[in-house]
Amino acid sequence: MVNYWKLVNEVIEDSDIILLVIDARMPEETRNKEIEQKIHYQDKLLLYVLNKCDLVSKSAIDKIKHDFEPNVFVSSKERLGGTILFKKIMEMSRGEECIVGVLGYPNVGKSSVINLLKGQKSASVSPHSGHTRNKQFVKAKGKVKLIDTPGVLPFHEDDLLKKVTIGSYNPEHLREPDFYAMKLVELYPDMFEKYFGIKYENDAYDFLEKAAMKRNVLIKGGGPDMIRVSRQLLYDWQRGKIHAHSLKQ
Repeated sequence: MVNYWKLVNEVIEDSDIILLVIDARMPEETRNKEIEQKIHYQDKLLLYVLNKCDLVSKSAIDKIKHDFEPNVFVSSKERLGGTILFKKIMEMSRGEECIVGVLGYPNVGKSSVINLLKGQKSASVSPHSGHTRNKQFVKAKGKVKLIDTPGVLPFHEDDLLKKVTIGSYNPEHLREPDFYAMKLVELYPDMFEKYFGIKYENDAYDFLEKAAMKRNVLIKGGGPDMIRVSRQLLYDWQRGKIHAHSLKQ
């Protein structure tokens, strides 16, 4: 098994600037304060990169940007913010050659951010967490060299709901996906109402049943397939199909 924390310490030590990649939909849940403390302790420069900004509204961005300074908002999927991110790195390095480490939770899009900076596919990407297994060096534009790493969880991170929510745990491996799907619906009812076109009436189980019937996700006999619709919901959440971009803030 890869010793993730050993790799993190190596990346911080080897880097001039650290990009901490965060999911803009869930900034507090996907920031890693233990890593931030390590970066500050070693007196390295930290830049927050809030990825998937296409999945949140402008008003939501305005609310959170002051809690993550300095920051750049990007969307690797829509290829937004790459130039701004590169200019910010050059500003922080004062135009000098620099090594930039890329850290963050699994599945927040670290390799995609690297590809955004590179301008072409250089770091391999997968929709499943844990895809990057070892430290990788990638040459970016100009004077920038990037270090990609496996996703890192803080010590004693045993909250499975959090792992499912931030996309670091594959729903296929859940024994009770309906439990986690219901918890997500309870956390973000407005998003799921909009996504499924179903009214949430303070009963997540009833909501899932209606979603299964509406999507024709059924067991033999015509009843709702709660396990299958729950896994589909979790996959759609993790892949960014369910988001708050067009919701009123």
